[in-house]
Amino acid sequence: MAAPQRPAHPARATPVGPRAVVIGGGIAGLAAASALAPHVASLTLIEQEPLPSAPTIRRHIPQAPHVHALLDSGRQALEALVPGLGAALRDAGSLPLRVRSQWRSHDGHAWCAPEDTGPIVLSQSRALLEHTLRARVLALAPLTLCTARVRGLRLAPPEHGACDARAAESPRLIGVEIEDASRRRQSLAAEIVVDASGRAGDSLKWFEAAGLRAPPETTRHPDIRYTSAFFARHPADLAHPPSAWLRPAQAPATQGLVMAPIEDDRWVITLIGRFGAALPRDAAGFRQRALEIAGGDLQARIADAPMLSPLRGFAIKSVRFRRFDRADAPLPLGYFPIGDSIATFNPLYGQGMSVAALQAQALSRALCEHVCPGAQQAAYLAAAHRPADWAWRIGGAVDRAYAQMRQQEDAECDHLAARLRLAFSASVLRPELCGQIDRVLHLLEPPEMLDAFCTEPV
Repeated sequence: MAAPQRPAHPARATPVGPRAVVIGGGIAGLAAASALAPHVASLTLIEQEPLPSAPTIRRHIPQAPHVHALLDSGRQALEALVPGLGAALRDAGSLPLRVRSQWRSHDGHAWCAPEDTGPIVLSQSRALLEHTLRARVLALAPLTLCTARVRGLRLAPPEHGACDARAAESPRLIGVEIEDASRRRQSLAAEIVVDASGRAGDSLKWFEAAGLRAPPETTRHPDIRYTSAFFARHPADLAHPPSAWLRPAQAPATQGLVMAPIEDDRWVITLIGRFGAALPRDAAGFRQRALEIAGGDLQARIADAPMLSPLRGFAIKSVRFRRFDRADAPLPLGYFPIGDSIATFNPLYGQGMSVAALQAQALSRALCEHVCPGAQQAAYLAAAHRPADWAWRIGGAVDRAYAQMRQQEDAECDHLAARLRLAFSASVLRPELCGQIDRVLHLLEPPEMLDAFCTEPV
């Protein structure tokens, strides 16, 4: 098997610390690699397909052709982890849009009047975001890139005399088994393994093969279908400040639209269907449906806009939340799940990339603040599940309005759904409250912030 390829890097002092592996080269894996780099002697990023050198829609990222907006919490987290990333994105054409004033929403009756509540959304193609982040992360000094598939985890028994109780009770990770395109296998040694294998990753297969118990898991069935295409923006539209338009499928409606300006003077337009709602399969039908949902002034922006790409579809029937922080058996010491390996979300709410970025920040803090591997893992799992829990509750609270929604009983989601209804009602008379609501929806504040709406006079 060919040795992993190491990019050229600046001179570095003699490496110290553990060896680390990141499984997956998407947004979560790249963010995790940036968090690990200052703390490890070596860092190998494993991706199953060769990574492109230009912004490209990758085959193993089926959601890539659709609208991708980075919430304010994710924007801030990635810019903290990768200094200069925000400026590099803006230079490449990413558009910072202010929530409500430039990221416009529809309330089911009309487009809401613009107002600035504070948070900023970055709007760009998924390909540009990933490419810009990847270019900076692959330049990190200890990083080696390896094209292979991970086939399993390598474990050793607990280490007696370890520096904390978790380390003394848990099996230890000593590496991963990888397989190249020719199906040749080899072992890759590592004391830290970050599992960013994604929505379709093999995490539970690795656990089963190693004799480990799977974490408790909760599932929901939001039943989302997307169809998207890229369009050229109308020359007259380019003369005005850019705005995105969000008309989500809101109960009881099962169809919606997102129209976001992105780099290279393009729109990415995504049609949304839920619970069996049919979506157009041809260009003419797509444009007609978009015009019907957009309505009014928006029609002129896309009526004769040239279509620049074929239609691409994507479907998510179910989402799930794995509670690694509540596992009833010890996790392997050195195992750090991140992103979709922990939880997948209803993509309508744009939470996945931001949750992964916040988790990468949690990984950085855990490695900075703790020395013992057990303490690092415990601190990380507690912190990483916090934003995932916020996003899970928010998505569940909104989706519960659908009679078709199948999900397990969840008192926390019911509680949050009631708080959201009260918060939005209160904001009609007190517009200053909109900023507080948006900070919760952008994962900048915990959902508990909305409890104040039930105690403060309106």
